[in-house]
Amino acid sequence: MKLTGILTAVITSGLTVGLGAIAPAQAAMFYAGTASTGKSVHVDMDSISRVSQRSVDFVYYLGGERIFAQANCHAGSWTTFPEGERHYPQSRATQRMVDFVCSRVRNVSTSVVPQTVRVIDPPSNVRATPNGRIVCTLPRTNIQVFESVGSWYRTHACGRSGYIHVSQIQF
Repeated sequence: MKLTGILTAVITSGLTVGLGAIAPAQAAMFYAGTASTGKSVHVDMDSISRVSQRSVDFVYYLGGERIFAQANCHAGSWTTFPEGERHYPQSRATQRMVDFVCSRVRNVSTSVVPQTVRVIDPPSNVRATPNGRIVCTLPRTNIQVFESVGSWYRTHACGRSGYIHVSQIQF
């Protein structure tokens, strides 16, 4: 059996593999269809979070690959992270994906209210994506955080959007 067949079987059964590319078993998924590459496109519905009037953070799966992204709803495009590559729909599935995340009502508000928290275990890393590459390191200080993505909170403490783990902050 090919590796892709194994990964597909693992995804379908909801088990995790040590590759970090598999969706959690309890994740609510939206199936958008098949991309131009022939791979299935699924959106993790629990990951959808409006950043601004035009931008929405979300996680999607292309085949078995987990991808962090931000949709630009005005442009009808999305950017993948950590690469920072901008994409435009090349198939009905990717168009449905962008339309879905941009129209999703749950967890979406046009004004995201920040909360001030204290960094309690410095030096604390702020990452580009949850558990992704390090953007900056913070000393003991107060910062503002926005919505959570699992056990990570979005912040602009480094002068750009990043994520800090809940274990590093105190509300």
